[in-house]
Amino acid sequence: MHNELLFKIKTLMVLRVVVISIFLGTIIIFQIKLDQLPFTIPVTVLIIVTYLLTIVYSILLTFIKNLKFFSYIQLIGDLLVESGVIYISGGIESPFPFLYILSIIAASIILYKRGSYIIASISSILYGSMANLEFYNILHPLTFYTLDSNISSIGEAVIYTVSLNISAFYMVAFLSGYLSEKLKRTGEELEEKSEDLIQLKTFHESVVKNMGSGLVTADLNGRIVSFNQAAAGITGYKFTEVRGKPYYNFFNIPPLEDHYNNLIENPIHNEGVFIRKDGRKIYFAINISLLKDEGNNVRGIIGVFDDMTRIKDMEEKVIKSEKLAAIGRITAGIAHEIRNPLASISGSIQVLKDELSLGDSNKRLMEIILRETERLNSIITQFLIYASPSKKYIHRCNMLELINETITLLKNSKDYPQNIDIVTSFTEGEIFIHADSKQMKQVLWNLCLNSIHAMDRGGTMTITAKRRDTQIHSKSTTNSPDQGEEEVEITIHDTGIGIPEANLEKIFDPFFTTKENGSGLGLSTVLKIIEGHNGSIHLKSKEGKGTKVKIILPIQ
Repeated sequence: MHNELLFKIKTLMVLRVVVISIFLGTIIIFQIKLDQLPFTIPVTVLIIVTYLLTIVYSILLTFIKNLKFFSYIQLIGDLLVESGVIYISGGIESPFPFLYILSIIAASIILYKRGSYIIASISSILYGSMANLEFYNILHPLTFYTLDSNISSIGEAVIYTVSLNISAFYMVAFLSGYLSEKLKRTGEELEEKSEDLIQLKTFHESVVKNMGSGLVTADLNGRIVSFNQAAAGITGYKFTEVRGKPYYNFFNIPPLEDHYNNLIENPIHNEGVFIRKDGRKIYFAINISLLKDEGNNVRGIIGVFDDMTRIKDMEEKVIKSEKLAAIGRITAGIAHEIRNPLASISGSIQVLKDELSLGDSNKRLMEIILRETERLNSIITQFLIYASPSKKYIHRCNMLELINETITLLKNSKDYPQNIDIVTSFTEGEIFIHADSKQMKQVLWNLCLNSIHAMDRGGTMTITAKRRDTQIHSKSTTNSPDQGEEEVEITIHDTGIGIPEANLEKIFDPFFTTKENGSGLGLSTVLKIIEGHNGSIHLKSKEGKGTKVKIILPIQ
């Protein structure tokens, strides 16, 4: 409001100089042509006074804070100049009383209705006083021409002229004040609506910009006209790269021009494969509906879409898991059925071997049968452990003790060669976790045994254990524990032959093995146990350099 009033005051100052210069300058030129040079002096004085007042106003404008009061001062000053013009141009017979109207209109624009009435009243007082003083021969105005009549002899005409002009002053004040007030209210309403519109626009842009789903709009010709930030993130394309492109080509869906009527009641749902800018394929779902204006006229279409790749992958994993679970139940039952007769076969062969008198070749055959029967029974036992693991007995156990016990058992087993050294490094005195100690020993046993088998020419196996804060790992075989928990990190590092890069992704798959007599279930069982304890396992290996396995378990 202050800036608006300041602008109006500056505009008034400029217009004052322009109007006075043109108006009074014209009078001077006119008087020179009529050889009435004496009358040019007062007119020139009025111009100079106006210029001086404008200069003073400009200086005061930087100091005065009450702009309304300052506006009144300027307008009253203008009335005095206008009265001077009327005085030097014949007084009551001057053709210039309309100059007062200019100030009244200016007051209505700057100060609205109240200001216009005040300036109209002051104009009436000045003009009426000048007429009365002239009527009673107290004031003798200058004239540009000689009058044959005496003003005192036409009193009724004077009263009529003064009354008419004063009525015009107030009429103009009323009309201009009314219009200015109306304009003021209209401006305020527009300003309020403009603010509401700006807030609504900001809210709309914020919602569209920050919504998680992609949003795209297209005109009636199918050309893309808007593309939000989520849409750019999902597709990999910037808005400038897709602007003006047909949406049906961009999203690889059929055009919908012939289906606009169907969209009125039911939005269209489409799903398909989208190739991102970086070449990666994603599965997306898009809902398309009509875009209408405030008059309910169709202006195009609006599409909301999401990257459904994760959900699709999860659905496929769930279906696959259900199938595998069903297969696991079937195979577990089959394994049980095989195991029972296998035990009978093994026992029968053992009895026959002991009771029959066999030659050396037949004895060897019997031993091969018994050995392979035991091997087959071992594989079935491991498979049953993997397919149907026993229930976990969770209790508080010392992880360092479990590691030391496993190392002791390993060193006293037939699989432990003398050319391998085991080094331990524990940064903590004791690390307690809640876990099934038997399953944890099985994990440590399988991993240590794999490391020993990888160092057939000797080497060093280093086992470390420490506490650490939760971190999110990339390239992990399982999900890390929830952020904010304390964890234990166990590392088993060997200097063996390592794992070929081609096998790293398959190393935890069931029945995948590179050992001649291996079952391929050892690491699969380890992974299953670690997942069952909400942990993660990470494996790094380089052929010829050794293997490093890191286990991370939550300390609950």
